[in-house]
Amino acid sequence: MVFIGIPQVEPERWLQTPPVNNIEFFDDDSLNDKGWFPVSTLGGIAVSPFVNNLYWNFNNFDQASHYSTSVPKKTLARGMLISVALVSTAYLLPILIATGGTDISQDDWRAGSLAIAATKIAGRWLGNWIVLSSGISLLGSFFAEISADTMQVMGMADRAQIPSIFSHRSPHETPTYAILLSMVVIMCLLPLDFGLIVELANFSYCLSITFEFVAFAKIRIFNGDNSLIRKAFYFVIITFPMLFNVLVIALASYATYIYGAVMVVFGFLFVNAHSIGTNCRRLARRSKNRKSEVIEETKDFANESHVDSSENREFIL
Repeated sequence: MVFIGIPQVEPERWLQTPPVNNIEFFDDDSLNDKGWFPVSTLGGIAVSPFVNNLYWNFNNFDQASHYSTSVPKKTLARGMLISVALVSTAYLLPILIATGGTDISQDDWRAGSLAIAATKIAGRWLGNWIVLSSGISLLGSFFAEISADTMQVMGMADRAQIPSIFSHRSPHETPTYAILLSMVVIMCLLPLDFGLIVELANFSYCLSITFEFVAFAKIRIFNGDNSLIRKAFYFVIITFPMLFNVLVIALASYATYIYGAVMVVFGFLFVNAHSIGTNCRRLARRSKNRKSEVIEETKDFANESHVDSSENREFIL
C-alpha cells in the first residue's frame, strides 16, 4: 500500500484540521463517561481519545525487560532499537499514505477505514489483504502480549513476590497458572467497549511505568554513584514521560479512577497474599491458643469453686 500509494499522496491533506466547532470523535464511546476534562478539544480534535489512542499504540515497551535474562545485553539493546524503528515506521507510513492518498473525510475514519483506504488506492485485493494481515497481526500481538505478561507473573512468583502457585510450569516449560490468570483478566474485559478498554489499559500502564520511573530515579539518581551531569541527564529523560503519564491520568474518566483504585488494592493484596495469609494463620493460632487457655482457666475456676463449696458445707456441718 505504501509503494503503490506514494504517487497518489497530496501532502496538503496531512495539514487539514476539522472545523473548530466540529469535534472529531475517534473511538467516541470513551467520551460518554464523565471526567475532569470530558470533551476537551484541540483544533477540533477530542483530546482524550486522541491521547489515549496515541499512548496505547506505543505502550508496553518495557516488557522487553522480561526477557533480559534470556538474551545477551547487546542483542537486547539492538532488538529494542530495531523494534522502535519498525513499530514507528509501521504506524506512521500507512497512516500518511492513507490520509494523504485518499479523499476519506475525517468524519468517516472508523475501525476498518484503513482497509477502505487500501481499496481506494490499489483495488479490492489490497483491502482484503489489509484485513487478512490485520487479523494475523492481532493474533501475533495477542500471543506476544500474553507471553510477556505470563513471564512477568512467573518471574514475580519465582522471586516470592506473589503466591508460588504461579511459578508452576507445564512439561513444556510454560507458566500454566500465570496463563490462566491472564485469560481470566482478558475475559473480564471482553464485554467493555474498545475505547474504555484502551483507557483502562493506559491508566494501568501509567501506574506501572510511574513506579518503574520512580525505581529508576531512586537507583540511578538518588542512590547512584554517577556524576552530576549524568544524573541531570537521567532526570531530563524521565521528566517528559512522567508529565505525559500525568496528562493521560488527568484525561481519564471517573469510572477509570474507580477501576484504578480497585486495581491498586487488588495488586496490594495479591502481592502481599503470602504475608497476609501467614499473619492470618498466626492470628488464628493465637486465637485458638487463647481460647484453649480461657477454657482451661474456666475449668480451673470451676474446680476451685467446687472445692470451696465442699469445704463450706463441711464447715457448716
